[in-house]
Amino acid sequence: MTLGAKSAVLQRRLKIADWIRQYGQMRVDELSTALKVSEVTIRGDLTYLEEQGLIVRSFGKAIAAKSGAPRDRPAGAPLTKALLVPMLRRAQALIGPDQTVLIGPGPLATQAIPWLAEIPGVSVVLTSTEAIPLARTCLDARIYLLGGEITAESGMIEGAGALRMLDHFALGWSILEADALSADSALLVAAKPAERLAEAAIRRSTRSIVLIGNPALSLERRTAQLGLTGISDLILPGMPSNRLRDILLGAGFRPVETDGGTEAHFSSHPAHSRSGARAFGEAS
Repeated sequence: MTLGAKSAVLQRRLKIADWIRQYGQMRVDELSTALKVSEVTIRGDLTYLEEQGLIVRSFGKAIAAKSGAPRDRPAGAPLTKALLVPMLRRAQALIGPDQTVLIGPGPLATQAIPWLAEIPGVSVVLTSTEAIPLARTCLDARIYLLGGEITAESGMIEGAGALRMLDHFALGWSILEADALSADSALLVAAKPAERLAEAAIRRSTRSIVLIGNPALSLERRTAQLGLTGISDLILPGMPSNRLRDILLGAGFRPVETDGGTEAHFSSHPAHSRSGARAFGEAS
């Protein structure tokens, strides 16, 4: 299949998912007529959307997945406190004392700052001017601001100077964020500068945490995306869809047992390999 054909299929599936969310349900023959493709093609599209947890199929029609489930939270929507707090608590538990932690740009990563206050000897490196007031209020620690060009829209520090300055820090951890994981096995991030900074931070950190805003697999395509290579820990606000979980397992991540919270934690770090094996009943 050519790239153009793949794009057309993706656009059609996005349209189908949007219609079903809007109207609650649609029949296969209705979709076939509206989109001018065969019912066989529509059934293939619906199978794919069902695998992503976006719809439920039932007797010749497709029904929107239950809106109350965390996986159906619209991409980009802010997380509720009930979903966010377990994610941040999990991130805090991973970081040991006397570590230098980089806080990536974005509201989700920034909200991890108060949770670092309980870690002895922690130092933080900020990548956004918007994170400065929160860090100064919450932390009795060394606070560094990455040097570079400041973007007018987000206050993010970017550019070649910012990437070079990362070499001045012995980073133990990086805390980054992504909106969702795409069907192409890439993490969707806000913009290209955030992608470049995240890639550099992952290379320079001993371990890296990515907080993912949505546990549903996204059909969106973006130019700004981050590969899974080099990331040690992924934390989601709920259990992922089966397809997303399969992608993570294929990329070398294993589920980590939690303390009964709503969050899901996947890790590629060897320290967590045995807990992941137990979670899936594999031989350890």
